[in-house]
This record gives sequence, C-alpha cells and structure tokens, in this order.
Amino acid sequence: MLSFIDAFFGYHQIPMFQPYEKKTVFVTSHGLYCYIVMSFGLNNTGATYQRLMTKIFKPLIGQVMEVYINDIVVKSKTRSEHTLHLEKTFRLMRVYNMKLNPAKCAFGVRASKFLGFMVTQRGIEVNLNQIRVVMETFAPNNKNELQHLTGRLATLRRFIA
Repeated sequence: MLSFIDAFFGYHQIPMFQPYEKKTVFVTSHGLYCYIVMSFGLNNTGATYQRLMTKIFKPLIGQVMEVYINDIVVKSKTRSEHTLHLEKTFRLMRVYNMKLNPAKCAFGVRASKFLGFMVTQRGIEVNLNQIRVVMETFAPNNKNELQHLTGRLATLRRFIA
C-alpha cells in the first residue's frame, strides 16, 4: 500500500530568516517588497527545505516513508498499517502546519509516479511514457539532438542491462 504526498508550495511554507529578508527586496510600481517566506530562486533553498523535511520526518524516514524535497511516499504492507503510518505522518504535518496539494496527492494506491519513475509495491519500475518518448525519437542529426537523446536514455539507464 502506497501514498504519494505533495507539499503545497513547499518552499513558501518556510519563514525566511528575518535578517535575510532585506536581501530579497524587489521593486514594483507600488513600492519595495521582500519575501518573508523562502522563495524558489534563492541559493540553497532546495537543500534547506530537504534538511527541514528530513528533520520533521526523521522518525519515519527509511521505515515507512521516503522524502525528496516536497515529495513524500508513505509505504506499508497492509491497509491497517498504512492507516497508522498516515496518521503518524499527518500528526507531524499538523505540528509543523504543513499544507498539502490535494491535486497532487494519491492515498492508498498500488502504484504511482514519483520523481519521474513508477513506484509500485515491488519497487521502482520504468515509466512507460519515458520508453515511448525514446522509441518515438528520430535518429539524431546534430549534436543538440544527440544530447537530448542521451539525456532521455540516461533516465532509463538503471533499467537497461
């Protein structure tokens, strides 16, 4: 049993360290403004967010959960275990006032896409859409097209024997 959870505008849920707010000032026709929450374009935002997620979910990571930035997968063997794991997850989210994006969440499923791969109860599997894209790609005619093809194949390398 799997659940895939997406934090709603994850970075914007983290307050900016107040002394650094003035470093995010931007100008509009209505005046000067600064971010009071973390912005997507700042250096180290991803690493900071990952550190916070790891700290929040430390008791569950590696046991019943995996976290990559704002994407979370909760994994369980049975439905009753899964309910308990989700309760623990939501309890931690509530403590930290974490908001979710319901349009990107899937609960109690057998498989779903996670970080571009298909995650099932058996493990990580190839995403059939990625194979289709490679199969429909014409032979490269220049360096740029070759680089695109190489990039597409690189995402599949763990599945090629």
